[in-house]
Amino acid sequence: MKLKISAMVFAVAGMLYGCNPDSLTDMNVPEHEVDKVVPEFMFTGAILDLPEWSYGMMAQGVQFFSSYKEVPAIGDKYYSFNGLGAPFNFYTGFNRNGVWVGKLNRLYQIRKALEAEQEDGVDNANKLALLRILRVYFYHQLTDVAGDIPYSEAQLGEDGNLKPKYDTQESIYRDMFKELDEAAATLDPAKPTFGAGDLFYQGDVVKWKKFAYTLMLRLGMRLTKVDQALAQEWVQKAIAGGVMTDESDIAYIQYSNTPGAINVKINSWINGNYNTAGGDNVEGGKYAATFIDYMKAANDPRLPVMSIVWEPNGDGTYTANNDISVQRGMVSGSLNTRPADFDTYSEPSPLILNLAAPTVILGPSEAYLLLAEAAIRGWYNGMSAEAAYNKGVEMGMKQWSLWADRAPSSGNISDAQIAAYLTANPFLTGGTFEEQFGQINTQKWVCLFGDDYENYSNWRRTGYPELMPVNYPGNVTGGKMFRRMYPPIDENLTNRENYLEALQRQGFEEFTGDALITRVWWDVAE
Repeated sequence: MKLKISAMVFAVAGMLYGCNPDSLTDMNVPEHEVDKVVPEFMFTGAILDLPEWSYGMMAQGVQFFSSYKEVPAIGDKYYSFNGLGAPFNFYTGFNRNGVWVGKLNRLYQIRKALEAEQEDGVDNANKLALLRILRVYFYHQLTDVAGDIPYSEAQLGEDGNLKPKYDTQESIYRDMFKELDEAAATLDPAKPTFGAGDLFYQGDVVKWKKFAYTLMLRLGMRLTKVDQALAQEWVQKAIAGGVMTDESDIAYIQYSNTPGAINVKINSWINGNYNTAGGDNVEGGKYAATFIDYMKAANDPRLPVMSIVWEPNGDGTYTANNDISVQRGMVSGSLNTRPADFDTYSEPSPLILNLAAPTVILGPSEAYLLLAEAAIRGWYNGMSAEAAYNKGVEMGMKQWSLWADRAPSSGNISDAQIAAYLTANPFLTGGTFEEQFGQINTQKWVCLFGDDYENYSNWRRTGYPELMPVNYPGNVTGGKMFRRMYPPIDENLTNRENYLEALQRQGFEEFTGDALITRVWWDVAE
């Protein structure tokens, strides 16, 4: 009996030893979970975070799309404040397929990991420079729509505070120029990069230099209304550094029609409007007349790439017709009931409505059109305004080859088609500055289709394209196009003193106070 009791004591002791807390903790660790920052993996995630978009508000505001409903609210009819909250989730989180990740927080985590590696002797100069470039890309989108924002005291981790001050947009712009300048100068082809984790260039820092200088060119030109001298300084510095010029320079994200890898913007378009051929679109959306009429008048070869009309076959099925002659846009702000001829209006082609469709982040088409504007301003003489404009058009058409063909549309626009377009729609070499300026920036509107934030910002700077006037009954802007987005109201609870000070400094009111027509620093009224 004593032997049996002793055996039981040893068995229980063994069980207690085997069930110590450390052992149980190890057992609960998921087999495939990564418990530390892997900079290469997280850099891939940072690139995937770059697109920021708002179909219902911005794309309708610059009149790519229209709706017979009031669902998208502010965009088509300026009807309510719905959708005009500035994307402060850059700081705190962003929903991607149900997972919340802070865009800027991700960059902070990567930077801290890289700095720790550097203390152990690893040369991460290139990697840290690329983070600085991406950080500028994120911040320029946010400040361009919201004006003054938390910047110098934001995203400092354990070194920061929960109530950061709001920096002026001017000071933010000056620092963004400095960041791009220093980061581009740091890049060295002989030093390590993120390699395969770099979705754009697989570690080619020569192309990243072009990315940085092209972004600098974009931001420099942004200041033409508020500070011409500063604008010229940074435009010329960017050009001297070397901007995108070749098709291979384009920075884009290629998605896949597999769970977790789809183009989330296109998925939203499909679910919100275009999930059935010829169906009653959930949000009543079609292409806008402003967009379709401009493309049709120029016989633009991109129109059959981008647009179709669903025509009934008489048996309940529809056929997609991409012939230019049948394309038709819906007039912005003109309707509030479903028109009887709703199916006859144009909508995005199957080529665009592909969950694997790419997203262009920055490309040579924009670079050339910015060079054309620099030329007409007398800031650039490396090529004529006409030559730069023509290259911008060419690159803007050729980039559609990145999209997979989906009947009846193909993105392969031939050199002959491009030449014919430029012959029929030549650069206005004998025109006034304003005529050339309008032509360049209206063309940019088409070339940047899909980049809602940049099109919205460039429209505010230039006034092009010329939008159709909208004064829908009961709108919140008095019939004027909205010129900013408001900081989220919860800032009034969590960072009230800095929030109110920033609003007052810019002449803004809280939420509904000024009808969203007060301008940010660089958007000077002329």
